[in-house]
Amino acid sequence: MKIRGFLMALFLAPALAAGPLQVDDLTPEELIGQTLVVRIDAGQQAPYEQAVKSGLIGTVLIKGGLTGQEDPAAKRAQTLQTIRQLRQWEKDSRHQIPLLIAFDYESGSVISPLFLGMKRLPSNMLLGAGQSKKTVRAVYGAAADEIRALGGQINFAPDLDVNTNPNNPIIGTRSFGAWPQGVAQNAQAAVKGLQARQVAAFAKHFPGHGDTAVDSHTGSPVTDLPLKELMEQHIAPFRAAIDAGIWGIMSSHVIYPALDKEHPATFSRRILTDLLRGELGFEGVIATDSLDMEGAKRANGTPQAVLEAYQAGADMPLIGKDLPYDTIAYIQAQYGKTLTPQRLKQSARRVWELKQKTGLFTPQAKPKKQTDFEKSALQAARRGVTLVKGKPFAKRPQSVCAVFFTEPALEYMLPEFTQTLEESRVKTQSVFVPMSPEPEELSAARACAKEQQTLVIGSYQKYGTPDAAQQQIINTLLKENPGAVFISLLSPYDLAFYPQAQTALALYGPTPQTLRTAAEILLGKRKAQGSLSPALSR
Repeated sequence: MKIRGFLMALFLAPALAAGPLQVDDLTPEELIGQTLVVRIDAGQQAPYEQAVKSGLIGTVLIKGGLTGQEDPAAKRAQTLQTIRQLRQWEKDSRHQIPLLIAFDYESGSVISPLFLGMKRLPSNMLLGAGQSKKTVRAVYGAAADEIRALGGQINFAPDLDVNTNPNNPIIGTRSFGAWPQGVAQNAQAAVKGLQARQVAAFAKHFPGHGDTAVDSHTGSPVTDLPLKELMEQHIAPFRAAIDAGIWGIMSSHVIYPALDKEHPATFSRRILTDLLRGELGFEGVIATDSLDMEGAKRANGTPQAVLEAYQAGADMPLIGKDLPYDTIAYIQAQYGKTLTPQRLKQSARRVWELKQKTGLFTPQAKPKKQTDFEKSALQAARRGVTLVKGKPFAKRPQSVCAVFFTEPALEYMLPEFTQTLEESRVKTQSVFVPMSPEPEELSAARACAKEQQTLVIGSYQKYGTPDAAQQQIINTLLKENPGAVFISLLSPYDLAFYPQAQTALALYGPTPQTLRTAAEILLGKRKAQGSLSPALSR
């Protein structure tokens, strides 16, 4: 028995020492699994244990987390524990191929990274207003450091949608702006910032979600533009990213009749294979936006959506929170019918190569404890915060009332504005109002405005038309306080709804750095450098 055990160990030793298996050595189930992306919310990993141990998941998108008022350190600790657990489970897989860990690390209207304990990034639109490729690269390099510190290899970013529709219900400040040339230049800087630190960039949402009036999470948007305009306005930034050597591109669930009258991009061979692979020459990994979104719904559910995405040319279908078993069985049943194993091997190989590029098969240095995050975020704020009209305070006010509309996840950072004023011996009082306020919220704001010398109003609108109740309160305050300062905390498109404001600033997303910069501009301590035109050129 001892001799037999010794011989068995000797037989297995070379295979174990050889490390992860190659794509050609995978079973059909493992092959499909390597291409799938599953969303796992931080702290909710338990249901996925067996699938990870069986090697049936290739990439995990970490989202969710603690959405309350918990300390950021507690949220970060939960995220780290989730990833450590996944790394432990993956060691039990037969093929020993590690998971790719991905994040949607964006900013502006996207607040989900805060629930994972990640630092608040400057928004793309702030970076667009700053018009500095050097700053964009520095910010995305800092984002890569943050992802690496958590154990990740992918950022499903940057958003390269050219936001030509002011009423776009989902993009807004996630975009670098409405100027295609500027978006293209920033695309290249963002790609270089991420990938220089071995974090894969995935540009989204190809071939552009910026001209839509419907959110693909809840409907089926159509971008009905002439082919020439689509290519020159919306596809140009993706071409620039490909020229910069981007490793990944994410498809949209939008229909573009000039390219394909029937299928959303995710399910269009004309768009993903003929255009993206053929005409644009992209050789990296094509991921889909999440296939549990309304714009991707199919009669037979997610498995059918995965099949159609493969047939169109996608490599990494994002299947939401589903376990992979039903999808794998469905795809296997199509072998030799509408899909070939060779087609799946092609995608699995691209994913395997991406794992190699991001360093998953080689020992990694410990993440930096000290990064340039705060420095680059402050640089972005100082270059991007925009004085749209009016002038700073004529003289330092004795007291300021700040009425800021917000959502709970961001409230903790708003005092940065008043603290900056207090450092210059200005007495302050703050009123934080929900983004969709009740009418009685007006009384607290009025009382604050009467008690203090100067009123500063901060609007907070994610997309399109402002919330009606918020707009009513702001209009009332501006009428009663004609000299009030108006700050667009998030979407600069809401500036058009308050033309009576004599002094107006645009922050493109509240961060500690943009709030401090706004206060310094009003105090006359800093000159505003941002330009509104890249965001609102149309």
